[in-house]
Amino acid sequence: MAEARTVGEFVARVRRTIDDRELLSGGERVLVAVSGGPDSLSLLHALIRLAPVYRLELHVAHFDHRLREGSSADARFVVRHARRLGLPVTAGVADSTERLRGRSPEEASRIRRSSFLHEVAREIGATRIATGHTLDDQAETVVMNAFAGAGRRGLSGIPPRRWWYVRPLIDVRRDDVEAFCRALRLRPRMDPTNDTDDFLRNVVRHRVLPMLSGTLDARVAESLARAADVLRDEDRYLDGAAAAAAGVEPGPDGGRVRIERLREIPPALQRRAVRLLARAGNATLTAEQTEAVRALALDGRTGARLDLPGRLSALVEYGVLVVGPSPSPSSPRAAAGLEVPGRTDLTAWGLHARAVLGEDRPERWPDGLVACVFDADRVTFPLRVRRWRSGDRFRPIGMTSAKKVGDFFTDEKVPGGRRAEVPLVVDDQGVILWVVGHRMDDRAKVTEQTRRFLWLSVEED
Repeated sequence: MAEARTVGEFVARVRRTIDDRELLSGGERVLVAVSGGPDSLSLLHALIRLAPVYRLELHVAHFDHRLREGSSADARFVVRHARRLGLPVTAGVADSTERLRGRSPEEASRIRRSSFLHEVAREIGATRIATGHTLDDQAETVVMNAFAGAGRRGLSGIPPRRWWYVRPLIDVRRDDVEAFCRALRLRPRMDPTNDTDDFLRNVVRHRVLPMLSGTLDARVAESLARAADVLRDEDRYLDGAAAAAAGVEPGPDGGRVRIERLREIPPALQRRAVRLLARAGNATLTAEQTEAVRALALDGRTGARLDLPGRLSALVEYGVLVVGPSPSPSSPRAAAGLEVPGRTDLTAWGLHARAVLGEDRPERWPDGLVACVFDADRVTFPLRVRRWRSGDRFRPIGMTSAKKVGDFFTDEKVPGGRRAEVPLVVDDQGVILWVVGHRMDDRAKVTEQTRRFLWLSVEED
């Protein structure tokens, strides 16, 4: 009877969290991240009991980080457990244990796990990824971030819901998780690294929070989690205020903001606007990096650029601060032959080109293409595509004299950091026929005497 009460109370607590924090709306397919430990195993069993209530389809996912001996046994345990429960399961293993650029092994491992979970979620059509973070994890995170000198966002801890992720155990204590596992006679896998003080989180877990609970407040974990909720709500409100005041224009991998408008708002909102741009590119900036980007923007010098985490960069483009993917490193001599007629993969630019020769001009090309038409008899074949070089010249259509491509870029307001990313189509005589996406050369234009047409188009891969 006591065991049944423990199970019932635990599931009811999880249901209140789901409802109060609006983690699930019903009818979702949920990917449940299960390591095999007590937290994730109790999450799985709680969701199984709540699946009829929310009409959930559950799918188990396990990722082997390969960071310690015995990890493969964890994977086998999770797969067997899921199958006994009649649930579909996908297991993945890290293809490398090397640290990623600028990341600790633990950070690299988290990134690989997130990539795995996202891939599985897309494959199975899951709209939520559930993880087993508890109230104790929340309290530990707040303390760790405080030690690191974090601001309001860091002190708001682990968000109960973010993007695909939901944390149904975020209001549950670790002691309750362990009691739930005992009541169900579950035998979770235990990670021996959790018992050492080799990591900061373990020091906070084993020493700092027990000391605070013993000397200040026995419910210090609940107090920290409650403070995190308050700070998270305030942080969300201030983010909205900063975005509106600065006129942040988010993009798929970053965003942009007009520097003139940025200068008009208080520094506190400027910093938030900068962090919002980086966050849209899936990067988190330190306080020092945020100040560096803000200084770059307020200086306003066109072409000024700063590298950021996550292979992003901040760039000033004619009165606009742009945060986005860094230009890929490349050799100025990189070139590719162009199949005419035919299709050519321009891997150095992430594009593909298509060439068509004919005597009849097509009436219309498909939407989304960047295309140009030439007089084929005024072009010397073969053609190639290369990057801009200092000193390059061409004659922009409508002009009677040549112009330096660099000067043309300046007129077109193409930032210096982006110029190497603009493909140039060049013929066998070295004539630059087309600055792709901008202007063709006047010498190869179509006239009334044109008998053969060369159509070129480029499109993203």
